Amino acid sequence: MNLYIVHKPGRMIAMITISPGHWREGSGAKDLIDEVVEARRVVARVVEILKIQGVSVTQVQDDESTSQLKNLSFLVRQHNKTRRKVDVSVHFNAIGGRIQQGIGTEVLFYDAVTLATAMSKAISHASGLKNRGAKQRKELTFLNATTMPAIMIELCFVNSVADVNCYKQHFEAICRAIATTLADFIG
Repeated sequence: MNLYIVHKPGRMIAMITISPGHWREGSGAKDLIDEVVEARRVVARVVEILKIQGVSVTQVQDDESTSQLKNLSFLVRQHNKTRRKVDVSVHFNAIGGRIQQGIGTEVLFYDAVTLATAMSKAISHASGLKNRGAKQRKELTFLNATTMPAIMIELCFVNSVADVNCYKQHFEAICRAIATTLADFIG
């Protein structure tokens, strides 16, 4: 188990807890890119940007689970242990088979519709990915079991050639958009 706590010394701003979804390479969606590898890369960069902005952030990462059930239990438990205003889980999406055209980005939420809407719009604007918008998903464990407002970012589709190219080309802008939107949300 890795639990990273990252913050800038001195003035503490409200906390964000963020984690990449899944627990090991190949345990998430995989095609042109691997969801686990890329989600960890995004989370690491977003944490760096937030740290530079002076935002207190906790990064949770599961390196030990052996099943989806154990992974979800671990992530929810670790998120709920932290002092924060928002929970964020970073994922990548997939549909059956490889496709050429772009599908886009979406952000899932339980009750954090304002943040989810702003996040989906910010990622789309920063990257050119189609904005699929905010989607309420009350049945998802991460969203309904964390105790603070929570979102799951589905950054792009791992089997869309256009999405993956867009993601790779605009990686830094996407990470900055995520960090800025979160910092704005917590004030």
